[in-house]
Amino acid sequence: MNLRDLSAFIAVCLFWGLNFVVAKFAITGVPGWMPGFDGVPPIAFAFLRFLALAIVLFPFLRPLPKQWGILILVAMGMGCVQYAFIFIGLQTATPSGMALVLQSGVPFVTLLSVVWLKEKIGWARGTGTALAIAGVVLVVADPAEFTLAIGLLYGLGAAFVASVAMILIRRIDMKPLRLQAWIGLLSTPVLFIGTAAFETGQAEAVISGGWMFAAALAFTVLLVNVYGHGVFYFVLQKYETTLVAPLTLLAPLIGVVSGILLTGDPFGWRLAVGGMLTLIGAGIVASRPNRQLPDAALVREESL
Repeated sequence: MNLRDLSAFIAVCLFWGLNFVVAKFAITGVPGWMPGFDGVPPIAFAFLRFLALAIVLFPFLRPLPKQWGILILVAMGMGCVQYAFIFIGLQTATPSGMALVLQSGVPFVTLLSVVWLKEKIGWARGTGTALAIAGVVLVVADPAEFTLAIGLLYGLGAAFVASVAMILIRRIDMKPLRLQAWIGLLSTPVLFIGTAAFETGQAEAVISGGWMFAAALAFTVLLVNVYGHGVFYFVLQKYETTLVAPLTLLAPLIGVVSGILLTGDPFGWRLAVGGMLTLIGAGIVASRPNRQLPDAALVREESL
């Protein structure tokens, strides 16, 4: 990969990694960049995110799709359900923990491709899948206290529904930004109904967030999604998936580091060992081609 493309891609991973802290701020007010701001309800934030995404990518909506049934299922998995789970989870979960747990999408989609697509995995991908799962379990569960991190369980749920959508997406013939535009458009009304039914004080929370909340929303839509996907798919067209996919692991690593430095996430042995196992396992899987689903290792990036 040449220096220009590598630099642009590292910038994308930086934005993707920092997004966990930015989302934590938008939902809870932590790390306190705006005094008196306690966050916007999570489903409301997801609604605003996809509404803004649909508006920005509105020109890509044409022509109208034909595969409505599959498209709606993909939009629910990669859009509103996944992000509702992530943002609900971030109310209590740390950004660093969420950054690692969402990597469970890589082993999830690998196992699903074995069950549904009859993919064959060798000892290397099998070992990588086992390591990633073991690492995620260690991050989520505290065996000494027999407790589970509820917020991170939402992250596991988000990774699973995104993985199911990743299997379904192979049936859709649609360019990436057009798909993102339709995911935004189809997710918006569902999330609006969700926040209206289950949350209160949305408008007051948005107003209290002021320009910092507006900047956080712009960051997640313009830099994480529009710029991030633009560079990501440009690089993916020029280079092999087995080269690009391992590089994307910079994003959760940056997510962990930024969570520790910016939001004061506790850094204990379970996060360290579990994170190392997760990233090593995901890296092994990402470096091995999936014949039935070539982009399987990019499940997180496909759904950002």
